Amino acid sequence: MRYVRFGKTSLEISELGFGGIPIIRLSRDTAVKVLHRAYERGITFYDTANAYRDSEEKIGCAFDGIREKVIIATKTIKRDVKNAMKDLENSLRMLRTDYIDLYQLHQIAQEKDLNAVTAPGGALEAVVKARDEGKVRFIGATSHNLSMAVKLVKTGLFSSIQFPFNFIEDAARDELHTTVRELDMGILAMKPFAGGMIDNADIAFKFLRQYPDVRAGLGKLDSDISGKAAL
Repeated sequence: MRYVRFGKTSLEISELGFGGIPIIRLSRDTAVKVLHRAYERGITFYDTANAYRDSEEKIGCAFDGIREKVIIATKTIKRDVKNAMKDLENSLRMLRTDYIDLYQLHQIAQEKDLNAVTAPGGALEAVVKARDEGKVRFIGATSHNLSMAVKLVKTGLFSSIQFPFNFIEDAARDELHTTVRELDMGILAMKPFAGGMIDNADIAFKFLRQYPDVRAGLGKLDSDISGKAAL
């Protein structure tokens, strides 16, 4: 496993991350075993969200006692300060931690979303306050809209962007990734298996490894946990 600096943050993370959606299908005990196996294989970056049912709770259980050895990212889809702060506090409780390494504003896809989160009383206000209080280390954003993702990057408000990237959906490598590199931000590749359309992990990650500053999130359970797709 390779470990790299995540943009201009102080975080050093594994080039392969663990996406937190698949473990919602597992029992708590099985999920903890899978997470421990991922950690044993060298994965130190774990990405989840408040909206992913009990994913945060399972990650919190798995890494209770070794919190400082992993990098945890989570998200809120709320747009206002009150509900975003409520999500953040709930995430801290579920993850059994007093800080979140990367807190992301989730699925900023339309102009109205960006306006809502950046307006007075918007979600960004809550996250900045949490960062000032030490509850959040860095702030990121996610999107499925390419033009909006580029706009988010150019605001200068975020340390990272998470956007789909794989050999089927590769539009991000042009303006988005170029702009991110110029600004020395972190890049998280969402959906490295194209939402299940790609079933060969070795090929998927061989493609991604052409872009050494892109961090890929493991999106399904039957690949790296067996050791076959470890980068």
